[in-house]
Amino acid sequence: MSTPILLTQQSQDAFVPAWLNEKDLESLVREEIPDFRKIESIRCKWEQQLSQPALRVQLQVQSSDNKNRQVGYLLKSPESSSNGLKLPVKGDFSVERHMYEIVLPALEELYRNVGKVIHFSPLIYATKKKSNCLYLDNILNKGYAVSSTPKGLSTTAMEAALSKLAAYHAATACYIERNTGKIRELPKLGSQAVSVGAVAELKSLFQMKFHESLRSNDAREYEDKVKSFQKYVKGNPTNSDLKTSFYVILNGSSWSNNLLNQTDAFGNVKDSLFIDFHAAKYGPAVYDLFSLLLTAPAEKSVCFDGFVKYYHDQLVANLNLLKFQGRKPSLTDLQLDLLKYGRWAFEVATEILPIILSEFESNDLDDLFKNPVFAAQVRELLPWLENRGYFEED
Repeated sequence: MSTPILLTQQSQDAFVPAWLNEKDLESLVREEIPDFRKIESIRCKWEQQLSQPALRVQLQVQSSDNKNRQVGYLLKSPESSSNGLKLPVKGDFSVERHMYEIVLPALEELYRNVGKVIHFSPLIYATKKKSNCLYLDNILNKGYAVSSTPKGLSTTAMEAALSKLAAYHAATACYIERNTGKIRELPKLGSQAVSVGAVAELKSLFQMKFHESLRSNDAREYEDKVKSFQKYVKGNPTNSDLKTSFYVILNGSSWSNNLLNQTDAFGNVKDSLFIDFHAAKYGPAVYDLFSLLLTAPAEKSVCFDGFVKYYHDQLVANLNLLKFQGRKPSLTDLQLDLLKYGRWAFEVATEILPIILSEFESNDLDDLFKNPVFAAQVRELLPWLENRGYFEED
């Protein structure tokens, strides 16, 4: 018979939420510490800087010999923190659960079968009974940190991120090829013609604030074009083409604050992991590519083509390693997809980038769009988007 958990202290960092299941914690700790006796204290803290907030839970536990130890987890739940900025992207906890429990282990097994060990996310801990949340390894205590920074990532750090994204995309393409029925278990990008509800309202608000900021950000010459393009995008939903585009299971939120990097003593990236999969869906690979390349690099426009080529080289190498039987995209195919879905670049730059660059320090939308760092990047990106054809009405 198990010993009941005894809670003697709670952290002042954040209250212990009502949905935190004490029996789940007891079960998980007992797996790690067989002679576990009781939980002495719980400290909770919301990790707001992640693309989807996670609850960091730190436990001080006592074993049967009266020794104290520290145990920690990252928790993801349908219940999220009510504080902080919300990203204008539709997500679903049931999709994230499916990714963590079914898809990601299958992807990693594909690589193990060809002699390669790779991980795409933190380890998930299984509970004895179906839980209302996901218990993940607290890798923030193991040398991993959010990669997002206003200065952006170096070329070598970007190559590590692109390598992991390409490996993930290649594995999902093989997973779908070998399990065609599985695709029905995930939503499809663009399956909903237009955004609805809170996400639609938030997107409209972000677009309004972006347009209002152009004059103060010294980009007033784009006011008319931006307003016209915003109206066009809102009235013409994206129709992705399965026959011509390279489809994968998208991470759906591959921004820099969804990327956790582990670095060595010299600052070199040893490993990169994604933590958030709540917006995973089936769609063209370039959706994730735009999301990463327009939020993470220090040099976005200048290095864009080089990063796309690096991603393509890694993608094809992994598809070959996994013996993918379908048509592999050429570099030209990817470039054509980037042009076809160029509006996604505009949406990332105007709805996601301002939040990433703010480092989640303000909840005021006006502050986001008046941020001098964002203003400088907008002045760089708008003419670049225009020259690339990513900012044009059909």
